[in-house]
Amino acid sequence: MKIIGLTGGSGTGKGTVAARMRELGAGWVDADAVYRDLCAANREMLAALNAAFGGVTDENGALDRPKLAQIVFSDPKKLAKLNEITIPYIRAASLEAMQAQADRPIVLYDAPTLFEAGADDLCEKTIGVLADTKIRVQRVMARDGISAEAARARILAQPNDDFYREKCDYILENNGDLAALWREADALYLILSKGEQK
Repeated sequence: MKIIGLTGGSGTGKGTVAARMRELGAGWVDADAVYRDLCAANREMLAALNAAFGGVTDENGALDRPKLAQIVFSDPKKLAKLNEITIPYIRAASLEAMQAQADRPIVLYDAPTLFEAGADDLCEKTIGVLADTKIRVQRVMARDGISAEAARARILAQPNDDFYREKCDYILENNGDLAALWREADALYLILSKGEQK
């Protein structure tokens, strides 16, 4: 099993790339989904978040993600604190999910904060998905039902394209031409699969 990091900011289309590569045979672990599961069920992590940010769980004890997002996305220090608390939990649960797919030649680790979390050390290669800011804002608004201002604030809180160009082994551009994106994803999957067979 080869772990391939898949990263990029909100609204770039990592999920689209992951879906295409999964069709070709890749395994997939979504760090956001792992985090959502932890937010619903991991009492230890939730207690730590409540202590750090004050009252960010709902009446059922699950994390109020929109409330927490409002707190951390406008303050880099609070975002850093959030990552400090959650990353060890996400890493452990992600590794468990990867091992469950050990029969796949490639498992994509779909993680927006792959490098910030230090999780790139789990990966043999990394793919960055990029898109123009205007397109990203529209996608995030449509996906999350938030205002353009909120979407832009979220995007601005994340690393810029140069960050991914510098750190990733491969870059895929996703500005709306799905056929082109699929061609690039297919070609990249072939390269990574061949690498596995050596």
